[in-house]
Amino acid sequence: MAYIDFMDFSKIPQNYEGPQMPLILLLAGSGTFNSPYKLNFEKDPLAQSLMLMDKGFLQNKLLLFFDNLNSYISRLSFYNFTGMVLKDLNTVLEWIDFGNRHIFNPLNMKMVLYLFENSYKEHKN
Repeated sequence: MAYIDFMDFSKIPQNYEGPQMPLILLLAGSGTFNSPYKLNFEKDPLAQSLMLMDKGFLQNKLLLFFDNLNSYISRLSFYNFTGMVLKDLNTVLEWIDFGNRHIFNPLNMKMVLYLFENSYKEHKN
């Protein structure tokens, strides 16, 4: 399971009209070849609400950022060799760091990726 938090500590709750922070977006998929991670930004109203933060600034940047993020996390499979998993995970983290520096930090926000490994054991009857 994986999800992303967005936190904005600079907004005054009484005057803020956007989504409540922290905002948690769940990623679909299980990190396997047949079911890679994916963030359905185009159809998820909660993810779309991020545009309310600063539509003029985010309008052209956010969709491109999430499209690229989806391409990186779709390759992330924890069933690969350890070296490949670490390489793919590093690529994802570098992209998130890029997004933080160029998209989210100027808006006093930060994106954080949380990954949880859930080990499923097959039971034989």
